[in-house]
Order: sequence, then C-alpha cells, then structure tokens
Amino acid sequence: MKSGSEREHTNSLIGQTFATLLSCQQKLSYNISRAMKVFDITRQQYEVLAILNDHSKQPMNLNKVKSYLRENVPDISRIVQRLVEKGLINRSRQENDRRNSAISINDDGKALIVQIEPIIKEKMSEFFGILTSEELHELSRIISKVNKNKA
Repeated sequence: MKSGSEREHTNSLIGQTFATLLSCQQKLSYNISRAMKVFDITRQQYEVLAILNDHSKQPMNLNKVKSYLRENVPDISRIVQRLVEKGLINRSRQENDRRNSAISINDDGKALIVQIEPIIKEKMSEFFGILTSEELHELSRIISKVNKNKA
C-alpha cells in the first residue's frame, strides 16, 4: 500500500507525463499542419484522403470513414464537402440508401497523397529521429499499453 507522499508523487508524475504527451502531440500536429498549408489542405482533410486511399477498392460512407479517424471529428461532412470542392474525392448517392453518400478518392487525390506522404515521413523522422530503435520500440509499447487501458 502506498503512503500519502508516494501517492502524491505518483499523481504528480502522471500529471507531468500527461502534459508531456499532450505537448508532444500538439507540436507534431502543428508541424504537420504547417507543412500541409503548402498544399491548401488541413491535417484532417489529409487524414480523410489517406483513409480513402488505403480503402480505395470501393467507395465508403461517412460513418465508415469516421470510424477510421484517429480523433473525433464532429463535422466529417464538412471536411468531405471541402475535399469534393477541391476536386480530390468523388461523392455519389448509394443505390440502397439514398440518404447516405458514397465517397472515394480520385486520381487528383491520389496524386496529392503521393506528394504529401514523403513530407509527413520527414516530419516524423525529424521528431522521432533522436530516439534509438530500442527507444522507439519501448515508447510504442508503453503508449500502446496506456492506449489500450481505457477507451
């Protein structure tokens, strides 16, 4: 059983770890978002494009795309509409459910993904390149463990 001071130290360490993780996520997200501005695209728009690209064999509905997103995006339909307006994805009504749209990435969207992916990989390397392979494995293991703990 932990003493009061041990509990306080643990709680302080948990708070410090949380703040560090949040800061790390924000810095990486900011740097990637900044790199996307050159392409007139947001990070969330890129995520939708990447999901559609990864599942390009058949069109997807909005709920399916949303289920693959790494973060909660309340207005996925607005993101999709902007991508349609930019000519990067196609939208059509589904035969079996006229209320639901089917969306798919088009050739322009795929070409943009090809341009952006190396930049994202470069940003990730800049960010995590200071870690050894062993440290990366350990970091990934620890974050995955925490991530699985509570949803």
